[in-house]
Amino acid sequence: MTDATGDFFQKLAHRHHDRRLQAIDHGSVRFDISDRGRARHWLVRIARGRIWVAQVDSPRGGDAVVEADSSVFDRIARGEAYFLTTVLRGEATVIGSPHLFATVRKLFPPPPYRHADETERSGGSHE
Repeated sequence: MTDATGDFFQKLAHRHHDRRLQAIDHGSVRFDISDRGRARHWLVRIARGRIWVAQVDSPRGGDAVVEADSSVFDRIARGEAYFLTTVLRGEATVIGSPHLFATVRKLFPPPPYRHADETERSGGSHE
């Protein structure tokens, strides 16, 4: 099995810029991802769409902090779960700047389209 979380941050680091983040003058988000009692920490800094990512040794820094178990964050990173949904369910927590959180959540892939979900939203049945 691959490390979806590590892959996500590596790809994000290579992206360098994302126009959807232009509204952030400057800010940072620290991601604390725990796995079997140990935590890995990534610090993502954003300035007018430019992105810098670093894995850091300690849980310090960040205008916002995201905490999640590695299994939850792996699902988010693979696009199997919506970031916001995991927060609303209490599977992940966010502390700090709501504006930064609302903007940064755009970095995560959307879960794949599922026909059953569309059927539920439309109130119809296609059996």
